[in-house]
Amino acid sequence: MSAPAATGNRVEWADVAKGACIALVVVFHATNFMITRGYGSDMWVTLNQFLEPVRMPLFFLVAGLFAGKSLSKSWTFVLRNRVGLLLYLYLLWLVLRYAYFVAVPGASLTREESTPWNVVTGLVVPHNGLWFIYALALYFIGAKLLQRLSVPVQVVAAVIIALAGRSLTEMPWTWQNMAAYFMFFLLGLHAATPLHRLAARTSLPAVAAAAAAYFGAIYLAWRTELGEYAPTAIIITLFGLVFGVLAAARIRWRPAVGALSRLGALTLPVYLMHEIAMGTVSYGWLVLGALPEPEYVRRAGPLVIALIGILGALALHRVLLSIGMPWLFRLPAPLQFIPGEPERQAVTAYRARERAV
Repeated sequence: MSAPAATGNRVEWADVAKGACIALVVVFHATNFMITRGYGSDMWVTLNQFLEPVRMPLFFLVAGLFAGKSLSKSWTFVLRNRVGLLLYLYLLWLVLRYAYFVAVPGASLTREESTPWNVVTGLVVPHNGLWFIYALALYFIGAKLLQRLSVPVQVVAAVIIALAGRSLTEMPWTWQNMAAYFMFFLLGLHAATPLHRLAARTSLPAVAAAAAAYFGAIYLAWRTELGEYAPTAIIITLFGLVFGVLAAARIRWRPAVGALSRLGALTLPVYLMHEIAMGTVSYGWLVLGALPEPEYVRRAGPLVIALIGILGALALHRVLLSIGMPWLFRLPAPLQFIPGEPERQAVTAYRARERAV
């Protein structure tokens, strides 16, 4: 059966994949929030461990899938309109999060408000969920630097970086992740056509086979010493990416497709603000003693809190835009690169997509 078709400048299966990934990220953060408040659940911890090899790699894969047009432009365009945007958002929200969690410390997940020094060290070592934005900025720079090399050489370089990131355990966890996941951004960048073909060939048997291979590889790694080796993690993630692409393209229930694709088109505000939304509401419940029995909290808490985080972030995004604060999510016009005529059409299309989002 054919995959969902492209609509305008968007590809439905890719938006569905992004929406599923951001939902899984929020569930992961909600699970950690519950653990730090004494409501940990082995079921949710295990589920997050099973999904870890595909959760962020699939997100970076899709990001790379649509990065080719930008990377074909000049260094000035890439640095101003891609890297500049990402670093601007990272720095802005690093400060905003610190200020908010100082005011409402009970809502914090990572204790990033514990000292102002965290704002300074965060310029070099990301220490919270914003590391994803920091990573994308570095990935655009890395991909642009490697652009003149052949694709096989780029892949080998990215694999070496990934193996180093997984092996150097003394590195901060965010830098380990950024090193490990660069190869999947490059994979999306250079394998766009095969990935679209894979999505177009999805079927229930294909999804089932990919799922069996993925979960079988995880089980084997957990039960043997193979899980201790860095190449094993890469192989498992590749299985997971095949499963993720096929599953995202195979969903046919229109309410689910609509919700996930819409969420996939709005991942930025959710990524930036879901911890604020879910942390604030959850902290309020704890203060008021309004939580149900601990058993029910452990079972359903992460899912409920994740839903609050997603819906709360989307509501905040709409409110902030309505009161004239788009600069919280977009690079202010004076900082954007004004292209020459050869690049003007590409930038116009990019801004049209930004307005649509």
